[in-house]
Amino acid sequence: MYSELREFNNTLGQIAGAYHDYAARLGIADSVLDILYGILNEGDGCNQSLLYKNSGLGRSTVNSAIRKMEREGLLTLTPGEGRNTRVFLTGKGRELAESTAGRLMELETEIFRSWTREERALYFSLFRRYLRQFRERTKE
Repeated sequence: MYSELREFNNTLGQIAGAYHDYAARLGIADSVLDILYGILNEGDGCNQSLLYKNSGLGRSTVNSAIRKMEREGLLTLTPGEGRNTRVFLTGKGRELAESTAGRLMELETEIFRSWTREERALYFSLFRRYLRQFRERTKE
């Protein structure tokens, strides 16, 4: 069982490393890529809280990256409902998002489309199951 756990952890680490390498080749920080990806995925004007919840980044990391991206003219922020802040891409931000995170999403889509419907269903089912069980057991 430990060899399977080692393979699982090594694979997750290598996937994270591949995404890091992609961001580095593009000359942007991982957090910037994650935020641009999140905005493209959730839609322009999404709540800032969705960006840290769905990316796995911490709140402070997202907040710092967003403030920096705002200073660079990539994003604008507007108040949302309650304490939420909505995040919008500027024209410059949209160009960067499409040439980085957008290309990444296209690549991921091509990979998933190369799998059969059954393979995709199994992959997502197992990952959701693992996540659900992990969350349940780490609450104990």
